[in-house]
Amino acid sequence: MDSNIFERDAITNVQRYLRQLSYHDENINPVPIDGIWDSETARALAEFQRQNGLSPTGTVNRVTWELLKQRYDQSIALNSPPAKLDIFPRIPQNYSVGEGDVGFTVTAIQYILGELEQLYTFEKFTPSGVYDSATSAIVKLFQEKNGITPTGRTDRETWDAMAVQHNLLANRYQ
Repeated sequence: MDSNIFERDAITNVQRYLRQLSYHDENINPVPIDGIWDSETARALAEFQRQNGLSPTGTVNRVTWELLKQRYDQSIALNSPPAKLDIFPRIPQNYSVGEGDVGFTVTAIQYILGELEQLYTFEKFTPSGVYDSATSAIVKLFQEKNGITPTGRTDRETWDAMAVQHNLLANRYQ
């Protein structure tokens, strides 16, 4: 097997790690991820080494490699978006939640509606996990204000509209 392939892959990984770190550290210049070792990559690596108390040689040895990989993994863990949680079932099709239903999905719907109260004039309520007439009435108001047929049941269209608005609201305060 061609050793140049391994070398190119290693360079690509170093560049990928440096690029990730550059997103959150203005002192590390973003480098192209092209598998070509150039002066730009060497400068970015030397800056990384300097910041981490290593001799800023701009070359990769075992200590630099291990620390760079560790910092990259930490950056990914700290800066990645939170994992997605599918609360509303995708199957069966045409699934909906309505009066009389209970459980975690109902609690999540009630929680989201409680948060959206900041945007709408819903009556305040405490999530109970029981889809009662009060929940149905608030869902109807939400549906009316969002151009959704007001059934009082939370179907996929209603869930998606609530989730989008909740995420926008949550991101406003970050």
